[in-house]
Amino acid sequence: MLNKTAEEHTGRVSLKTRLSYGIGGFGKDFGLIAINTFLFFYYTDIIGVSAAFVGTVFLFARIWDTINDPIMGYIVSKTKTRWGKYKPWILVGNLLNAIFIVALFSAHLFTGTEQLVFIAVTYVGWGMTYTLLDAPFWSMIPTITLDKGEREKLMPYPRLFASLGGYLASGLGVAAVNFLGNGDEARGYLLFAVACALLAIISALVTCAWTEQNIEVSEDPDQSFNIRDALTLVFGNDQFITLMLIAFLFCFSANMTAGLNLYFYTYVLNDNSLFSAAMLWAGIFGTGSLIVFPRLVDAFGRRTIFSFSLLMPVVSAMVLFVVANFTQGSVFLIALAGIAFGLSNALYWLMAILMVADCVDYGDYKLNMRSESVSYSTHTLIFKCTSALTGFLVGVCLTVINYVPNQVQSAETLNGLQLVYLAPAATCLIALVVYRYFYRLNGSVLDKVQHALEQRYVKTDRVPQDSYDATISPVMVI
Repeated sequence: MLNKTAEEHTGRVSLKTRLSYGIGGFGKDFGLIAINTFLFFYYTDIIGVSAAFVGTVFLFARIWDTINDPIMGYIVSKTKTRWGKYKPWILVGNLLNAIFIVALFSAHLFTGTEQLVFIAVTYVGWGMTYTLLDAPFWSMIPTITLDKGEREKLMPYPRLFASLGGYLASGLGVAAVNFLGNGDEARGYLLFAVACALLAIISALVTCAWTEQNIEVSEDPDQSFNIRDALTLVFGNDQFITLMLIAFLFCFSANMTAGLNLYFYTYVLNDNSLFSAAMLWAGIFGTGSLIVFPRLVDAFGRRTIFSFSLLMPVVSAMVLFVVANFTQGSVFLIALAGIAFGLSNALYWLMAILMVADCVDYGDYKLNMRSESVSYSTHTLIFKCTSALTGFLVGVCLTVINYVPNQVQSAETLNGLQLVYLAPAATCLIALVVYRYFYRLNGSVLDKVQHALEQRYVKTDRVPQDSYDATISPVMVI
């Protein structure tokens, strides 16, 4: 149950909280994007591990996460400390995850069977510790404010910093590795990983020290939240299930693209520096869109913005197809592809995090139970599962098209590489259809849910269950 921490709390979120919460996203996503962008390439092209083995490790690590992540979310939801239930896990999770980030890029220090075992163990460990920091981080949102307008003002900050961290990691990564390695790419990747780890720890410390939580989360003494309740909370919430399907489709496209970026730019476009250029433009427009996000919402509405974010990967893929086949090296089109990617990535993730919070509220409204940590850990699991699936598929596809590391590729291999890089964007069109037809927590429906919760938690200690609607009629808006 939720209670106010101060009688005079107005619901407004201070600038200090917005900034400190936002900074937490910078280090978190800097490391995440560095791994998603460079780890597979590091394994195959730097230390010579087979793509099939790496893909298999990625897949089985995520199979374990299907068991591990909900349990982690449940453990967080039951945590009680003087610092709350989320901040301790954010700090501990970042410290442990930092160790595994460095370990991931230390695989070149081992050889043979020892190296393969090390890769498997460290990747599984990285996935587990990332859940420990990510789910609690986003679970803090409803404890900071229940107000829809304040959430829309708050959320651009973590997404702005997270996007900035991600764009810097991917855009500067190649140059940073070359500079730090000074001719030794393996050493360059290891030192780059150390930088990622330090940024994550510093960011977590800032968030834990200065983020103010205005809504206290405490258990209802008359209701014991257990694993069965967690399953009911997830599978009984039709809007959350719809959002998770959309997330799966979008993340499949995004992760497949991320896993193949360096291969595509290096071998199809013949210049991996173009990737840095694309990410520069992505960063400029992606972060810019987050700065003006509240105005975009006022002008176009959430529904239009989210639909736009699902369409932009298709635009980026079409532009890169033209570059690869008709205008090799076109700086203008590379910039355009980067802009489309940046807008999609920034707006999608900001909207998705807001929508998970909305689904948490909807689950409370419909089922009379809530757990931010379970919901956000499930959302994290979707991202990691698609990452593993696409990692496995990247390994399979590279093997099938006869990719040979550090060699001139055959025409058939290049055509195959182009197909597996560009085709996944089509899944975003399916996600758009699902969203437009089946997701309905917008406008008056969302207002109704949040008004009911404000009545229950802010104006009184608790509204009896039979004093508000238990369901929302399934109106489909196209």
